[in-house]
Amino acid sequence: MLLQDQGGEWRRLCEQATGVAGADDACFVFFSSTTPGLPHVPGGGFHGWAPPHYAAAGRQPGDEWLRPCRELHLDSDAFYAVVPAERGDTRGLLLLLYGEAKVPCEQGELLALLAGHGALLWREQEQAQVRARPELSTERLLSRLKPLFMNAPILVNGFDRHGRCILWNNECERVFGWSFEELQAEASPISVFYPDPEDRRQVIATFEAPTGCEFREWHPVDRAGRRLTTLWANIVLPNGDMICVGHDITEQRKLENQQRLAASVFDSCYDGIVLTDADNRVLHVNPAFTRITGYSADEALDKPAALFGLDSHEIPLPAQEGSPRHWQGECFIQRKNGSECALLLAISVIRDKADKVQYHALVLTDITLLKEHEAELRQRALYDPLTRIPNRQLFSELLDKAMAAADRSQTMLAVCYLDLDGFKQVNDTLGHAAGDQLLMEMGRRMELVLRNCDTVARLGGDEFALMITGLHHELECTEILDRVLAAIDVPVRLDGHQARVSASIGVSVYDKDASDGQTLLRYADKAMYEAKKQGKRRHLFFEPVLHLQEQERYRLYQELRQALINDEFLLHYQPKIDLFSRHMIGLEALLRWQHPQKGLLTPVEFMPAVLDSDMEFELGQWVIRRLLQQMTAWSQAGHDYCASFNVSAGQLMHEEFFSNLTYLLSLYASVAPERLELEFQESAVLEDVHKAAAVLEQCRDLGLVISLDNFGSGHGSLVHLNRLPVDIIKIDRRFINELLAGSDEASMVEGVVQLASALRMLVLAEGMEQPELSDRLQQLGCHYVQGYGISHPLPAEEVHQWLAEWNQRLRLQ
Repeated sequence: MLLQDQGGEWRRLCEQATGVAGADDACFVFFSSTTPGLPHVPGGGFHGWAPPHYAAAGRQPGDEWLRPCRELHLDSDAFYAVVPAERGDTRGLLLLLYGEAKVPCEQGELLALLAGHGALLWREQEQAQVRARPELSTERLLSRLKPLFMNAPILVNGFDRHGRCILWNNECERVFGWSFEELQAEASPISVFYPDPEDRRQVIATFEAPTGCEFREWHPVDRAGRRLTTLWANIVLPNGDMICVGHDITEQRKLENQQRLAASVFDSCYDGIVLTDADNRVLHVNPAFTRITGYSADEALDKPAALFGLDSHEIPLPAQEGSPRHWQGECFIQRKNGSECALLLAISVIRDKADKVQYHALVLTDITLLKEHEAELRQRALYDPLTRIPNRQLFSELLDKAMAAADRSQTMLAVCYLDLDGFKQVNDTLGHAAGDQLLMEMGRRMELVLRNCDTVARLGGDEFALMITGLHHELECTEILDRVLAAIDVPVRLDGHQARVSASIGVSVYDKDASDGQTLLRYADKAMYEAKKQGKRRHLFFEPVLHLQEQERYRLYQELRQALINDEFLLHYQPKIDLFSRHMIGLEALLRWQHPQKGLLTPVEFMPAVLDSDMEFELGQWVIRRLLQQMTAWSQAGHDYCASFNVSAGQLMHEEFFSNLTYLLSLYASVAPERLELEFQESAVLEDVHKAAAVLEQCRDLGLVISLDNFGSGHGSLVHLNRLPVDIIKIDRRFINELLAGSDEASMVEGVVQLASALRMLVLAEGMEQPELSDRLQQLGCHYVQGYGISHPLPAEEVHQWLAEWNQRLRLQ
């Protein structure tokens, strides 16, 4: 027979089971050992079901979750599921009814708990009927289930209707860290897990909600204050108490977040990522792979990575036994559009526990732009930006390789140092733009006449280096150098002007002259300077005597450096005379070296070792300082003589020349700048006329008189005379010495005097060795002279005595 519902507890249990399982209806069925064919259905059964149907459902095997109702001979398309409800000798079923087929319920543990609770309730109800006690004992039920709950591998706890903790299993204590005794002492344990009032309010609201038995995600805190991620479902007992069943999914969510993050990184990574299997077939690619290679994911998947160019013999793919776990290198692939792509490729081999290759992870970094930039930087670093031919650095690298090749082939090679003759004049006359055009044209011509195995490089300015290889005799390069000289000698059209230069070439031979590149280039440089001395427009082979001359020059330089430290230099002073008044107008300070063994030496004997060295500026500043000291001493003795000093090219063009001059004038303030005269030679301004003119103008602004020394000794003097701030022209001594011998010199001197007069400059004749020259110079209009015919250079202490004697002779005349 069917037993009627004894209260609302069965309806409540059935509603909870329906909610948990997502079923349309639920009921409990119990079988008695005395009447096995007559099931008991407390709380009401399913519509249209009769006792035989419940009995038949209980006899069906439990290997399937859902069974069609038609197999019970019911006229229905519904489905039913069976959950055993057994405790001790009580045997029953929790039947779930579904209108349509569904996947198995994920909350099997909770359904089992509900079924067990139903079995216990039925057992209590039967016992109560026997004892004539109609009350349900929830506390007794809970006490019977407590041993089961305490050791369950899931979170199980309970709270009474007042919110106090009545159950706290071992898993709860492990996860949260609080013991049951500690929570019993709390008036409101919920506030311990949910310190935020809003979180606590939402949790409590679910206790009375109809969906409270459904699992929901909550984030309580543990004893250490860490926020956990959990799933909880609530089961309300008949007396109002509540059992809570939960799962700690903190690590699961953390893993899910890591997986999502990894997927996000994979998809958003700027570098291409390719995952291949053990056979190097593509399993997965990210969007950056498509951007870099042009191949879409569909085009790449399940294809060998070799199709995308990742098959170089240097790339360890697919990995073999013993292959490294990580590899990185550069490679080139061809994009889908056919263009070449440079890659930095990193490969990681993923192996299983048995060390067998499972996957390959490839990271592709597109370095095409970086490679192009490197090539551009290499072009700038190794090639001259003006002529586009190799520079000094690349020439040195090529020379080292050529010397190694010459050793292998038992041949010789020639290193040539080439300097353009007349380039400065073109640069100064037509401007720097024209000079640049000339250099580019000369570089182009040399490339045309040289062989493919030879090299031309620009070292700087108008200096070039040539390397001629594959020689069996040093003279074999003569024909090539003759072609170079002829090609350079051809006039060049520059902005409507025709310019013509020549070349001086010095040649050294490997390994006859030297066995290293720097020495070969230095020897070729020495030979080039010797070629210039011999008349330019030629090539000259290095000879050992040139090296000996260089060694002697270095030895002399060392002596001069020590002489400066030992204060062995001194100044002598040569008077300058006005031919018409016969009065001394000033003195020229001339450098002398009091050599410990050789005696008094003039500049012609030691200055070649000073020029173009770091000592050139230092010694020049010493002369100015010593002259100012002497003039200060003369002034203190009542002699306000005017004096001149000479500056070399390296001194005048030094970046600190003017600032040092200004400093020395301020240091010796008693010497008026107007009493000083700066003498320079034409060679001092050839390097940069504009810069030299600016420095000289600054000196003139200070009050110094500017003199152009040795006028007429250079072919560009007239051009420079019009550009430079010059007050006095000193005619070169060669014209003065031969003045009495020929008319050409007289015409030259007379022309210079007339030119100076037109330019409002003074003229002084140097090197008047014979007294009778004074009358001739007066006839030609020259007012001022100096030379041995008047006086030799004198020590400072003899100047006053000489001047007294000179003035005495004037009075006697």
